[in-house]
Amino acid sequence: MTLLKQRLDTLNQLRINRAMANMGSAFQQVYMLLPIFLHYHHPKMPGYQDGIVPNGICSYIPSDTQSQYLADFCQNTGIPLIPHTTQVLPITGVYCMGSTSSVGQSQSSDLDIWICHQSWLNSNERTILQAKCILLEQWAASLGVEVNFFLIDENRFRQNQSGKLDSEDCGSTLHILLLDEFYRSAVKLAGKPLLWNVVPDNQEMNYEEYVSGLFAQGELQRDEWIDLGGLGSLSAEEYFGASLWQLYKSIDSPYKAVLKTLLLETYSWEYPQAQLLAIEIKRRLHNGELDSFSLDAYYMMLERVTIYLQAIGDDTRLDLVRRCFYLKVCERLSEPSETIPAQGNWRREILNQLVLEWGWDNTRLEILDNRANWKIERVREANNELLDALMQSYRNLIRFARRNNLSVSASPQDIGVLTRKLYAAFEALPGKVTLVNPQISPDLSEKNLTFIQVPIDRANRAGWYLYNQAPTVDSIIGHQPLEYNRYLSKLVAWSYFNGLLTPGTQLHVKIANIVILKNYRLLLRILQNTFR
Repeated sequence: MTLLKQRLDTLNQLRINRAMANMGSAFQQVYMLLPIFLHYHHPKMPGYQDGIVPNGICSYIPSDTQSQYLADFCQNTGIPLIPHTTQVLPITGVYCMGSTSSVGQSQSSDLDIWICHQSWLNSNERTILQAKCILLEQWAASLGVEVNFFLIDENRFRQNQSGKLDSEDCGSTLHILLLDEFYRSAVKLAGKPLLWNVVPDNQEMNYEEYVSGLFAQGELQRDEWIDLGGLGSLSAEEYFGASLWQLYKSIDSPYKAVLKTLLLETYSWEYPQAQLLAIEIKRRLHNGELDSFSLDAYYMMLERVTIYLQAIGDDTRLDLVRRCFYLKVCERLSEPSETIPAQGNWRREILNQLVLEWGWDNTRLEILDNRANWKIERVREANNELLDALMQSYRNLIRFARRNNLSVSASPQDIGVLTRKLYAAFEALPGKVTLVNPQISPDLSEKNLTFIQVPIDRANRAGWYLYNQAPTVDSIIGHQPLEYNRYLSKLVAWSYFNGLLTPGTQLHVKIANIVILKNYRLLLRILQNTFR
């Protein structure tokens, strides 16, 4: 047990170092100081509010950097920090999860922080602690760092508690799968270690009995650990609900969520013999592996999904998921390595190894690295690929439900939210403006937009055609239009809501009817003034 604890400490410190290595000073400051601001509540510290606010982290031992900050703080303020007088503190642990410390972390990554707290905190105390977390989020945002706090009752998962579905919460559709993501990626910033990590993978189904034995035999002390429960077995209903939720998230941020969506599809394909990634990481750790690559949660997602897609012969989605992975890592391999900061080399080395295995050439790398400058043609192509992949996942999910005769366990309210979002994204309706840029490229603005009317009884279909060029013969003849519609107003709306039409865009209208031309010139002037 002592050796295993040492491995856990070593892996946690390695992940902390990796989380800090490739990030700016603001991120490092936030990452290192958040435990201090949760352990103490002081008027001179971020997050302070009047009144009695739950504070204090069990088993908190400041790092050297944190100790220096505390010493400087006391010297500068002239006010000593009062130590906590009780061992039973409200916060049992502070953990970050997700892509932080993995190959998937980048300069734009946010921080998802779980604040595990004692179950005896009442509703009012939780509300006050949540208010402090909001203040800390605002402090981090002022430094340019996005932080999202989640208050986690230490009994939440063992009691299968859940919230309602919104943009961040998974609602009742996720339980064990959320815990799977946490366990495979968790990095302890302060507090007690996770009990789950010491339970061998072959004892997962006997989790409660095994940990009770450890406590009864005196190998571990219950009050020294956070016990969020085991992973156990998953029902087909949980896979179905979780996959629906991932589809929901993928619509707004497809490049970010498509890998998770395909991981859940992989789990469903393996069901009922699926082994969760968290259990696989734990098995490797218990076997003595400490190589950060084999224990990298983000890389392991790609590894598992690759095995699945190769097994079913889906080369199209395999290529897509590799591109999504590459873009998420955000190491620009087409640039000379000497332009890359030395501390970022470990991610670059991993990515170089992968693209070599994939057989990518420099042309493909240059296209992907130029994503920030993608315009409407390439963005629409990418969006269509993503929608096709997500719809394939949805169809496979429906087949999974039919195979297992599912009575979905997700609440009707959650299913209703998911269904409406899916239909809103995928269903083509008259008058609907289809959005084609779900966070694919930051700027689709065009210097010139030309609207050309084709009258009735011409070779081409009557209506309006949109081009992203000035109206010259060479730029129009022989070129495909960006979009067609019977009505100019619809094309203008499509251009605006997709970001092509901006205050700096020069608009051109080619129309045969002088009266209509005058009316639409007036409309376009109004639109330009409004958009400005």
